[in-house]
Amino acid sequence: MPESEHSKIGAEAVAQSEVSMPEWIDVFALCADATRMKILIAMHAAPDSSVSQLAAATSLGANTVTQALAVLHKAGVVEVRADGRYRRWTLTHPGVHRLLHQMSAPHSPLHPEHPQP
Repeated sequence: MPESEHSKIGAEAVAQSEVSMPEWIDVFALCADATRMKILIAMHAAPDSSVSQLAAATSLGANTVTQALAVLHKAGVVEVRADGRYRRWTLTHPGVHRLLHQMSAPHSPLHPEHPQP
């Protein structure tokens, strides 16, 4: 294959990815933080967890977990629902979910069944 063909193929791939690139850059930036990644892994295995459950699972302080969840919620990665005096957190971003599967984040009996991406 001529040298110029590689450049053309590479340029076409970049052009096709331009639309989704900003979202993935944001997702990678969110996941590049060890605190948020621990919380996402715990939430992936045990969806619908409270802040105190996530704090215990990750050995992080409740304030640290709350701050990280606020960032993830603002970015649209997690959702929260009220449950009496608790707030329950769930991972909702399909791309982050797939990313966790790529890194072999474990499931548990609490994780709903779904096809593997």
